[in-house]
Amino acid sequence: MKKAKFILAIHNHQPVGNFEFVSEDAYQRAYLPFIEEIKAHPWFKFNLHYTGPLLKWLTEAHPEFIGTLHEMIAAGQVEMMTGGFYEPILALLPDTDKVGQIKKLTAFIKEKLGQDASSMWLAERVWEPHLPAAITEAGVKSVVVDDFHFKMSGLRDSELAGYYLTEDQGSALRVFPGSERLRYIIPFQPPETIIQHFRDLPDRGEHTLAVMADDGEKFGVWPGTHKWCYDEGWFRRFIKALDGNREWLTTTTFGEYMDDAGPLGTAYLPTCSYMEMGEWSLPGSAIKEYEALIEFMKSAPDFETRRLFIKGGFFRNFLSKYPESGYMHKRMLHVSGKVHKAIEARGGKALKEAMLDDLWQGQCNDSYWHGVFGGLYLPHLRDAVYRHLIKADEAAERLLLREKDDGWLSVEECDMDTDLATEVVVSNPLMSAVVDPGDGGCITEFDFRPVSMNLMNNLARRWEAYHDKIKGATVDDGKCGSAKTIHERVVVKEDGLSGMLQYDWYRRTSLIDHFLGPEADLDGFKRSDYHEAGDFVLGGYGHTVRKSKDKVKVTLSRRGVVLDTPVRVDKALTFGRAYAGFEADYALTNEGAEELNTTFGVEFNLSMLAGDASDRYYEIPGHVLKARNLRSSGELNNVREVRLVDEWLGYEILLTPGKTCTLWRFPVETVSQSEAGFERVYQSSAVMPLWRVSLKPGESWKVAVTFAVNMRKGKQQK
Repeated sequence: MKKAKFILAIHNHQPVGNFEFVSEDAYQRAYLPFIEEIKAHPWFKFNLHYTGPLLKWLTEAHPEFIGTLHEMIAAGQVEMMTGGFYEPILALLPDTDKVGQIKKLTAFIKEKLGQDASSMWLAERVWEPHLPAAITEAGVKSVVVDDFHFKMSGLRDSELAGYYLTEDQGSALRVFPGSERLRYIIPFQPPETIIQHFRDLPDRGEHTLAVMADDGEKFGVWPGTHKWCYDEGWFRRFIKALDGNREWLTTTTFGEYMDDAGPLGTAYLPTCSYMEMGEWSLPGSAIKEYEALIEFMKSAPDFETRRLFIKGGFFRNFLSKYPESGYMHKRMLHVSGKVHKAIEARGGKALKEAMLDDLWQGQCNDSYWHGVFGGLYLPHLRDAVYRHLIKADEAAERLLLREKDDGWLSVEECDMDTDLATEVVVSNPLMSAVVDPGDGGCITEFDFRPVSMNLMNNLARRWEAYHDKIKGATVDDGKCGSAKTIHERVVVKEDGLSGMLQYDWYRRTSLIDHFLGPEADLDGFKRSDYHEAGDFVLGGYGHTVRKSKDKVKVTLSRRGVVLDTPVRVDKALTFGRAYAGFEADYALTNEGAEELNTTFGVEFNLSMLAGDASDRYYEIPGHVLKARNLRSSGELNNVREVRLVDEWLGYEILLTPGKTCTLWRFPVETVSQSEAGFERVYQSSAVMPLWRVSLKPGESWKVAVTFAVNMRKGKQQK
């Protein structure tokens, strides 16, 4: 009789910044019932991985659960897996952070569960050929990826019933192929189908191996799966089926299997992830072509064989597909450099550990990409990344500058976002701002350090390939409870989403200079359906920087065209020593031979996380607002000041236009997909003061716009 072994490797994760009720819900619906079902069968051995944020939460919220894991580990039933503590995409990190994150989780598992973890979960199975050196340096012996990685190297199913060695620069690592087929049928197909898959494995004698490595949330959190797995008994039937075939099919773990069996050979895997990731990372138009190609090839009898050579893009494509992701990644690298420089310079052990922990939390992968999960589209997850990067950045800066809380002002000119152009970073104890002269002379980031928040943590509205599916989607009323893989669900979370599909042609930054024709109105501008009369939004600005003891002045200038008239825009940004904000002094000069009549506006996009919360709202002196929540829209005349208030964190943004203006305000909302269906997400509030400007040849018009952030009276820093 043929013998076979089965490794079930379960990965459980909750991202940094996720709501506690989400973790609790996942615990009750998936993490706890999964362990309860399997614990009663001590012969069932398996691998288990919890990312650092989740494992830390479990130790604090459910110590009794940790006690259960202790028992199962002691009984030899569970083998824990390590990985990057905060579930980063390792390929995107400096090597020192790769090694540090892995060692941190390995040490935490040892401390809390008493086990030495030597096998590793690779976040999103994102593999790049240079990884073995850092992974092995961290003490890891093996890693699991998808069998898709191996098939892209030319190997076939008949050659994958075990593990391979790979290496880079002499660092050897064991790599296991996880079955894509098993990912799709567990737990969505009857146990009999799964047992038949094991029967069909190629025969390697007693070392024949199948691996299913996938998310634990699919056993209770994914739509319909709790009912299917537990109420309707799929999990019990699955365990019973395995038990009934134990004479030839046994469960094992990565460590146990490596002790018993050697490698099948050496394999060099290409840059790769699982197949769906290759599709998601492509630009939207390429996704449509990719999908069309797959549909065309399905008619070929050898489709499954040929499909392996169509892998789409790879993870780093997200950094260009979504400029906000690319910027956040480069900001993370910038902070990492400062943190490690500060650690080398000075600082006590506790401070070093705190800085590293904040830096590493800012490397959590979820906010850097978007597929079937919300990811990058979820503002609270991006906010969490920035919050920790801001804390790490501030702590490192204090050490490097050797200054006290009330005593410093710094400016740095560098190519922070690696676009071969210079950005200007200005910071003091209260704030840090990034000015990008090459991209419209805008401000891409403004960190208010007392609450560790990037107030310009925005996301533009973009066409996504899946937007074409929204018109045919149905509202999820909670009754479509059949358990399906999340890749098969096409539902919306509210009616009317197709009417909300609007797209931007520029990034949602701040201090964006607009020139509008007479036909422009708020509704058209909100939809990005209007005529931009100038070429300043995307244009590059020249710049100079002057620093004194108490001030930094960044002067930006550009010669462009407005309605066929040559125009020069000068804006001088002044930052102070102990002031969270800046003053932007504008001068518009008509350099043409004809009179210019236009509307000039300065756009700010401000992210305060909650569009409908009663404790976050607009205040506009002299005006009574019918709706003042941050999701509200409107046009107001004769405005001299606008405040955006956050009572929850206790701060306010004060925007003073300088001259009486017309004010436009509206929410920036995206439509994105998630595991629960298509959904509308409030991203930020766009606020723009406007002025009618008439300039004769050679004439200039000036205005000063002040942006300031303050803690409200009686509020303490959080």
